Amino acid sequence: MTAVATDRARAESFRRTELASFLRRRRESTRPEDVGLPAGGRRRTPGLRREEVAVLAHVGVSWYTWIEQGRELSVSPAVLEAIAGALRLTPPERRYVFELAGLGGPVDDHGDDDATGSASRLQALVDAVERRPAYGVDRYWNVLATNPLARYVFGIEPGSNCLVDFFADASTAGRFPLRDVVGPMLVAQLREQAARYAGDDGFTTIVRDLSAVSDDFRSLWDAHVVGVVPHVDLVYDHPSLGRLSFEPSVLTPFQGGDQRVFVYIPKAATSTADALARVV
Repeated sequence: MTAVATDRARAESFRRTELASFLRRRRESTRPEDVGLPAGGRRRTPGLRREEVAVLAHVGVSWYTWIEQGRELSVSPAVLEAIAGALRLTPPERRYVFELAGLGGPVDDHGDDDATGSASRLQALVDAVERRPAYGVDRYWNVLATNPLARYVFGIEPGSNCLVDFFADASTAGRFPLRDVVGPMLVAQLREQAARYAGDDGFTTIVRDLSAVSDDFRSLWDAHVVGVVPHVDLVYDHPSLGRLSFEPSVLTPFQGGDQRVFVYIPKAATSTADALARVV
């Protein structure tokens, strides 16, 4: 088997496994009364039975069971949409399962081939952002470039990782008063990236490592958190500047690449802009 064929097989295996796990989790968390079924009767779990999902989706019980088992099947968009409807999936969750089923848009698995040129362009871009913290990350949340204000405010440097800092560094964790909001947002984005770049072992590594050191991360990852509204207002407690409030904006500057640039705009009617002005 060629290297390309091996990569493709690994990606397909990843997608099947994740799709099976996600559907199983959502089925087990959907109550019968949520979909118009009687709540009575003895159940091993409070969620739906597989045969109930199959009936609601108008598919065979064996067929649906095979999907949850991660078997190698070709699932049509119509069948997947029917299952999504039966489980009352939200629009982001629907997009996620379609991505896992290989029915999403095409993805450039290799991103920007000119890594050196891309890194220099990314650094130039964040340096051009004035009076606002800005930094760039790759698909795994590794920090690739920062401007001086981002380094001062958030204490991040190229080579650090936003997820590791948030979930594994106690000093960083204490600076997020709305940690319960930020955590699910970060994990949801990571899971969606992992689905988009299915078969990329880098995601396996970071999930394994973070799960080993953070109960919070492991719980959110195991819960298959997706569809959380990203980039909500960020509240951050700086040791010198005090409480800061931002409206994050996210840019994807290079077509076909996997890099994102975060720019943090001071929220109106707060003292954040004044605090930043004392730094710059």
